[in-house]
Amino acid sequence: MMVLSVFGVSTGYAAGADYDAGSLERLFTDRGQRAQIDAARSGGVSGTGTKKISKVKVNGYVTRSDGKSVVWVNGKSTLDKTRVDDVRVHQSTIGKNKKVTISADGKHRRLKPGEVWHKETGKVVEGY
Repeated sequence: MMVLSVFGVSTGYAAGADYDAGSLERLFTDRGQRAQIDAARSGGVSGTGTKKISKVKVNGYVTRSDGKSVVWVNGKSTLDKTRVDDVRVHQSTIGKNKKVTISADGKHRRLKPGEVWHKETGKVVEGY
């Protein structure tokens, strides 16, 4: 008898709930929002075009046994692409002699993790 009365109260409360269905937000993201989230997660730019940078820092890299390696450049990963802003990471050179080959504005440099390349002067310095 006690169980029946509790059930009756709970169903009566749920049936009497008032809300505006139009005020509810979407539970899932649309394609545009998903693309922005993925771009931010992988370090890409969410707008059109690329950001010009004057310094390039290789934060680190991971070489994987399955062949897909990841490099972090200026704090952004190359998990889904080979470019970070206006810098291209050459995937085939990741980890060779503990360096990564990068190119920007037609210039190429091989950097170790922690090194910073100043594109205007061409100098490479330790970033740590």
